[in-house]
This record gives sequence, structure tokens and C-alpha cells, in this order.
Amino acid sequence: VLPSPEKKTVYMIIYHVVFIVFCASYLRAIFSDSGAVPPQFNLTASEKEGLDRSPDPRIYLETVGQRLPVHEVTLTNSVRYCEVCLCIKPDRAHHCSMCRRCVLKMDHHCPWINNCVGFRNYKFFVTFLMYSCVYTITVALFVAPWAVFIWNREEHMRHLSEMDKFNIMIVFFVATMFFLAVSGLWVFHAFLTANNKSTLEMGRAPRFKNQRVVEKNPYDKGCKANCGDVYGKGACMLCPVYTSRGNGVLFQSAEQPPGDMRRLLSSNGTASDDEEVIYNSDIPLNLDPVMSA
Repeated sequence: VLPSPEKKTVYMIIYHVVFIVFCASYLRAIFSDSGAVPPQFNLTASEKEGLDRSPDPRIYLETVGQRLPVHEVTLTNSVRYCEVCLCIKPDRAHHCSMCRRCVLKMDHHCPWINNCVGFRNYKFFVTFLMYSCVYTITVALFVAPWAVFIWNREEHMRHLSEMDKFNIMIVFFVATMFFLAVSGLWVFHAFLTANNKSTLEMGRAPRFKNQRVVEKNPYDKGCKANCGDVYGKGACMLCPVYTSRGNGVLFQSAEQPPGDMRRLLSSNGTASDDEEVIYNSDIPLNLDPVMSA
């Protein structure tokens, strides 16, 4: 069907490059961990015992939570505590009933990848959607001229068998339908990335302690910085390799100023006045548990 061997070679190279990147992104989204809550957020044995004996669990959890960099609260202005994982949830973390654990910056549980989409694999999920669109539109565009020729019953296409014509038309329509379906989801997540929001936060905005007015998007730092948090910097921004910035626990917002983070990083011997270092550091937090009576 193709007019020349040269065009065949070009088509095959483009197709296989796109296909490999698409498959790599898909596999990374499936097999990458979505982001487990650090052990510092788990209650110690003594804290669990103290919580069981406490006459007011809410006040007790607030006391325990003072050792942790948490600012978000529930609708009742209480500490966000997971009774299944027995941990205080970091900001933007949520419990996934399918994975049976709490996930850092959880976006949603995706049946396409049979995995949660969270802080550690969100970039792979978004690039998977992007390269799904690129792959399907590439296939559709490559096949489109011959699909049009077959549809118009062009004379020079009569040498093809009916099965060949049927296969070409099926490939064109399936690729086009998949592109239309996936592109909408990709545009939605591109919007979320540009605004530093998650799917869960689209439904309900985060609440902070003693906050009078609920901001719809408290973590927005501007489109460039928001995209940099997910894609990182450099030549590998759009490649299926991990380049996301941050640690999934510390997030810049009006309720979480840089001064709070300097204290936490200084406990690791990393004191800095640079907000880039404070929020994008991937240093594990060394938080000493508060022993409560």
C-alpha cells in the first residue's frame, strides 16, 4: 500500500519510537509505587496505647500531630487520622480502599493500570496518557489516506483484498476512537498538573486548621512551577523516568510557610533559606516521636 520503501522506513521508525515510549510509560505507571506514607507518621506503640486510653482522642491526636508537618484538617477541624493504617495522614494523602493503605498526594485509583495514582507515579500516569494520545493519533494519521482511498473506492486500491481493506478501516476507526476517548482524560490531567491539583481536590478543596475561608486551590504556585513539580527539569522531563520534585510530604501553601520547613530540614543537617531546597528536597524527614502520657 505504501508508495515507496523510503516512506515505509520512515513510518516504521516513527511508529516504533512512539510505541516504545508509550509502553515504557504504561509499565512504569503500573509497576511504580504510588507513594507510601513515611513511617514517622505511624503512631508508635505507646501512642496507640495512649490513644485507646484517652478520654478525648481528638485532643490526643492533635498533641501527637504537633511533631509532624501536617496542616490539613477534616471538615470538623480535626487531625486527619487513618484508623486502618493507624497513621496521621500527611497533607494531600488519602486512604485507598482498593490498595488498603494511605497514598501520598493520592489522585485516584486507576483500573487501567490496576494501581493507585499518587505522588511517586503521577508523572508516569500523565505521560502514559500523553503518549497514548500520540500513539493513537500517529496510527490514525498513517492509515487515514488509505482509509479515505478505500472509502472513496479509488481505482488504485482495487488490488487489495477485501480483508486488507477491512483491516485498514478497523485500524483507522479504532485508533481514532481511542484518541478521542483518551485525549479528554489527558487534557483534564494536564489542567490538574498546571494548577497543582488532584482529582480528589477537584471534588473537595483542602481545609486547614482555623481557616475561615476555604481556598479552592491553596497549592497553586503558577503554571511553570506546578508543571515543574511533576515533570522536573532537563531533557528527561517527558521521558518515562522519575524526575518529579519534592518528597510527597511538604507542600508549599499559604498555610505551610517556608519557616516551618526550615525547622524540619535543619534536623537532618540541611538548613537553607532557599525555598527551592526547602520544598523540593527529597531528604527523608527525621522526626523524633513525642512521647505522650
